[in-house]
Amino acid sequence: MAALVTSWLVAGASAARAQVTAEPSAVVFPDPAKFAHGLYTEGEVGAVSFFGKAGDDVSPGFAIGARVGYDLFRWLALQAHFLGSTHQISGDNPLNGQLIQTYQALIEGKLTYRFGQTSIFGEGGIGLERLSTNALYALMVEPRYRVGFVAGGGGGLDYHSLSRHFSVGVRGGFFVMAELTSSQELMATTYLRYTF
Repeated sequence: MAALVTSWLVAGASAARAQVTAEPSAVVFPDPAKFAHGLYTEGEVGAVSFFGKAGDDVSPGFAIGARVGYDLFRWLALQAHFLGSTHQISGDNPLNGQLIQTYQALIEGKLTYRFGQTSIFGEGGIGLERLSTNALYALMVEPRYRVGFVAGGGGGLDYHSLSRHFSVGVRGGFFVMAELTSSQELMATTYLRYTF
């Protein structure tokens, strides 16, 4: 009986055939054309340092921020940027050691040039900045009012992960505060971006 079943299976089996017409093409993964675009969010951490007159009395501080934006095209985006930083008053003055926070909210434009998984970008905008105390007024660095316009821009480098939604990057920026005409602000952060 076993011999009969075996001969039936062998007789019914067809020969395996393979046809190769060309070498398999190299597949680029991920395909940059398939990266998600449109609405995105970013979370960032880094440092902010003051220059000019305020730089003499305010030490560099820790910064944390967020961006919400939309890619109008692959190379152009509009975004809202929120950033807060904490600093310590330094120098030989009675306020030495006091903490001060800065809060910024800006509307920015962003231009991007992409090559593969990497891109470089430039961005700039205008918005408002608020200081948490009047310490700089007491030190005669700023006017009495603690809210003023801020404008500036910068650039950075972005690397897209194997996921179509996530990328990471570094950026730097330079800002001028209208109320602190003799002071400027330098920002350097690293970020994680998620595109929906």
